[in-house]
Order: sequence, then C-alpha cells, then structure tokens
Amino acid sequence: MTRAGLQTGPQIILVSREEVGRSFRPDEELSCSLDSTASEDCIEAMAWSDCEDIYDRLYALGDYETISGFALAYYDTIADYLSGDGRAAEGLRLRLVEFLEAMERYHRALQVFAVEDHVTLGNVRAAAEKRDISLRVLLEQLEVDRTRGDEEIGRLLLMAECYYQLALVDRVVERLEAAVDAGGEHPLALFALGYNRYELATRAFTRYDSPTGQRVVIDEDRYRLACLSAVSALQDGLTGSYFDSQMHWWIGNILAAAGFGEAAAASFRKSDEIDRASELIEDEEEIAFLLGLETEGDYEYDLSAGSEAITEDEVRQAAALLRLSYTQSEILDG
Repeated sequence: MTRAGLQTGPQIILVSREEVGRSFRPDEELSCSLDSTASEDCIEAMAWSDCEDIYDRLYALGDYETISGFALAYYDTIADYLSGDGRAAEGLRLRLVEFLEAMERYHRALQVFAVEDHVTLGNVRAAAEKRDISLRVLLEQLEVDRTRGDEEIGRLLLMAECYYQLALVDRVVERLEAAVDAGGEHPLALFALGYNRYELATRAFTRYDSPTGQRVVIDEDRYRLACLSAVSALQDGLTGSYFDSQMHWWIGNILAAAGFGEAAAASFRKSDEIDRASELIEDEEEIAFLLGLETEGDYEYDLSAGSEAITEDEVRQAAALLRLSYTQSEILDG
C-alpha cells in the first residue's frame, strides 16, 4: 500500500484457486436463505463462494502491470482476516469484492490507455474519479460495518487502503493504527503504517523548494520525532524473515532523511546482509535439487551446516577403497 513501492518488488505468492478448499463446484447454485434459519453447511458454502470470488479477482488484478506486488499482497492479507465464518465476515467479504471490482475497472482503463494513440490527461483523471466515487461510497458502508476480532482488523485495513487511494494520508494512518491496536500486527500492516507515517511527516514538516527541486525540512524537531515514529512501526514488523530486508532498507532511508546517518548506514548494511543470505540459500537449494539432495524430511541435507574442503589424503583413501572388491553381504552390512 505504497505508491513508492518496496525497495525491490518481493515475490508475492497467492493461494491458488484449487487450494481455497471450496465445498461446491463452481457451476452449482447456492439455494440457501440468509435468515437465521440457514444451516451451518449452507453458510460455510457461501463463505467459500465469497473466498473464491475474491481470489479470482486477485489473480485478475495480478495481470495488470500498473498494480504493485505489495498491493496484491496487502489485499490478500485483508482477505485472510475476512476468511472466517459468520455474518460479519460474509458482509465484509462483499465489501472487499466491491473494492476489488473498482480497482480492476481502474487498472483495466489504464491498460487501455497504454496502447491507445490519443490519450489525454482528462481521460486518466476521469478513470481516477470513477474509482474515487466508488471508494467514497464503499467507505460510508464500511463505517457502519463495525465489528470485532479479525473481521474488525480486516475492515480497518480495507478502509486504510481506500483512504490511501484517495490520498488522505492522515486517515490512512488513523485506520492502520486502529488495526494494529486491534491486534493486526501483520508485517505488511506494520510496513504500511511505517511508510504512511513517514509520508505524513514529509507532508506536514517539509516544503518543496523550487530552485533546488528538493524538499526542505521546516520543523526539524517535529520532523525527526515523526520519522522515529515511522521507524518504530517498521521495527515492530521485523520477524526474522527475508522480508526484513525491505524493512531495514526503509528504516535506513527514513533515518537518513531525519539526519541519523550512522544509524541509517547500519540499517542498510543489515538489509544487504539479509539479501546476501537469501541469495545464498536460494543458490544452495537449487544446487541441492540438481544433485538430488533432500532439503526437507527425514533425510534432509543441512544446507546451513559448515563443511571443510576434502583433503588429498581423503581422496587417496577413497580411491584405494574403490579399487577393492566386496561381497554383497559386506556391502549390505556397511
């Protein structure tokens, strides 16, 4: 949920439609009532129907080059929070579908503009205005859909994204903070909170300087405090996974902007270390696969274990043993 995107677009893996676990075929009709007498099985079937629709739309959005990998992952996180049973989750899933419909219409229009010869700024503005009208209506509906638990977290995260698309950063931060307070401490939510706190600090305490073409801090103390608040959110999102590389990279950028040069350099170094470790693991896993070595299970090959080079003596001993002859029983006995 950041127009700037991540440092490098992370690989986003969405749940496949076959893994959604629906309890009905797509061509089956759902003949059930929404009143209080609806059976639990019927409610569960409707829940999977909603989930399938959401994941279908997420896959469709992934075909557009104008949408970021982070946005898709963030929408997927919202869907996960809204995947439960019950009327609150079901109603909010419908709201999420409305949001995804609006975003798909917008990105479809941008895709058409990309191949047309005569596209004006007015065409692009009109597409954005249509999207914004849909989002404002959706926000009014979400405002009255208050609930609790995971569904409330999903509702707040969805509202934050709507406000983000409308460029209302202060409201984005409010909804994200409320989602985190409600227990939504997902790394993507905390990343979005940190990034948008930084964006809010930039808007509030800097101004654009025309001669230099750069932004100039107009209230250094308050700007620094706001930046440190953004860093705090990003630090809360550190989990020990490879996504931490993105977190540390942004922490470094924000600290550098706030004037903490040494701390920023340390964060950049940490980001590089995680990236190198990630590349090493990927390379070792690929080599192990080509060699037919298992990296999981009872006979897994430990990729991280240190090993010394084979000595010349060990090579000579192995060659001597290979020249000998053995009976079948000796081989089987080890």
